[in-house]
Amino acid sequence: MRKLLVGLLVIGLLVVSGCTTYPPPTNTPPIDNLETITPPIDSSDTTTPEIDLPDEPLPELPDEIPAENVFIPEQPAPNQDEVILSQEPPINVTWISPGKVNIGNFYPGARAEYYISIHNGGNTPATFSVTYRYPDHVGEQYVKPPLEVQNWIIIADMTPVIAPKQTMDILIVLEMPEDAVIFAPKWEFWISVKDTTQSGMVQTELASRWLVSMR
Repeated sequence: MRKLLVGLLVIGLLVVSGCTTYPPPTNTPPIDNLETITPPIDSSDTTTPEIDLPDEPLPELPDEIPAENVFIPEQPAPNQDEVILSQEPPINVTWISPGKVNIGNFYPGARAEYYISIHNGGNTPATFSVTYRYPDHVGEQYVKPPLEVQNWIIIADMTPVIAPKQTMDILIVLEMPEDAVIFAPKWEFWISVKDTTQSGMVQTELASRWLVSMR
């Protein structure tokens, strides 16, 4: 039995002496095409990481922005010579419309028709006089017409009677004879509208300007 134990002890010493420990290599060459494997993310983990906030409090924003920091665009100054009319014409004032009629590409033998609206702003019925009028002045590049032009104008109703606060449309026709001579490329005439029931020294006359451009 003693010999058996001695034999086993010798065998154990031989096994231990055969297991040599080697140090790790120091000249290992680099590994090319090394693939990095990222472990999958567990979607069930909803834990929010904690963020360390600074000990000092955050600055408070002002409730109002100082006026010197606000940019206000400048608005263009209104033109003093420009008259801005309201969308609705006044009912208590006598007026006509349109104030200007442009006729283009006109020629001998041609005919142009247009309506003039006359509004009676008075409190009683009024009789108006609608006539051809030689212009006091004309637009730029336009000339005053010769006397025979008044014979080319046809007014459907020259003495309309309009009820108070009512408006009436009067047809105006410009018909140039075929044998008429073109005296100017551009010329102008007026249609006068006057309330004949006006009293007093000063009476108002309204005029619609007709500007004609020849072919």
